[in-house]
Amino acid sequence: MTYSVPAGRYGDTSTAFIQAYIDQAISNVVGLAPDTLNSLQELSAALGDDPAFFATVAAQVAELNTDVVDVVSAMGIPENDSTMGTFTASVLPDSVTLKAVLEAFAAAWQTAKDNIETEAANLSGRIDTLEADPTTQTVVDNLETALDGRLDTLEADPTTQTLLDAEETARENADSAIEGRLDTLEADPTTQTLLDAETTTRANADSLLSGRLDVLEADPTTAAAVAAVQADVDQNESDADAALALKAPLADPTFTGDVSFGSLGRVNPSGNELKFLNDAMSSGIVLGNKITLQANSEVELFGDVLFESGLTDAADDIAAAAAGVDVNQLYRNGSVVMIRVS
Repeated sequence: MTYSVPAGRYGDTSTAFIQAYIDQAISNVVGLAPDTLNSLQELSAALGDDPAFFATVAAQVAELNTDVVDVVSAMGIPENDSTMGTFTASVLPDSVTLKAVLEAFAAAWQTAKDNIETEAANLSGRIDTLEADPTTQTVVDNLETALDGRLDTLEADPTTQTLLDAEETARENADSAIEGRLDTLEADPTTQTLLDAETTTRANADSLLSGRLDVLEADPTTAAAVAAVQADVDQNESDADAALALKAPLADPTFTGDVSFGSLGRVNPSGNELKFLNDAMSSGIVLGNKITLQANSEVELFGDVLFESGLTDAADDIAAAAAGVDVNQLYRNGSVVMIRVS
């Protein structure tokens, strides 16, 4: 390394002074860097000898950020949100972390597992009790003895064997008669003539049918009709899928969640009520001890409305109240249906 002493600043040009100055300058550059990172060669190796190290790292960070955003979006969580958002299921609290969600699932699974194991132990205990109960064995033994006795009686009864022999003889005679008639038909030339004529007739009919099908396939009216039928079939399949999607959870008395049908609404079995809800239109039907209709604007009934139990006949609200009609319930004044409002 070549070094020139700045003019007018230092008068000492001795080797010791120059060495000390250079050592201090190098020390100022290296600072407190470890021995393995105190040279340009070591720093270059640590950066992978990449002259565009910052651009490489920036690209990797951008790619990692894209992956993180995709994962968060797939989980339904807004970007930069620290919680899982709002849940439609009532068993999970809103705005909790993923760890809390997993813990809730784990707790629910453990509860279900414990309940199953408890019921299994109870069932096993009841089976053990039945097996150890001498009454159970007595009933089984009596049934087995009675069945063996009836079978022995049937086997020893000559009438049983006679009936079996007669049935076997009748079947053999019928088989022989059918075989004889088939042999006769096969040997009769008229049979072959009829078969040939039938074959020719079928071939001609197939040819005519094929021609008519070609004409129909080329007719645009046929294509439109087929498309309409296919659309109807697709709708029926969609309706059937919706019915199947609803049938399975309703058959399970322990099911308490929602059965969603997209924009059509959802069905929610809850307690002793069955709810058919359309949240988008703020309408629905609740079936329980009473039937509740809810609508955003009005409720329309088409057709006849029948009251099988009959309505209380009262002249006005006072008479209806005296007859036991509650406020907002229906009663009739002759042939006019009224609503008690007071």
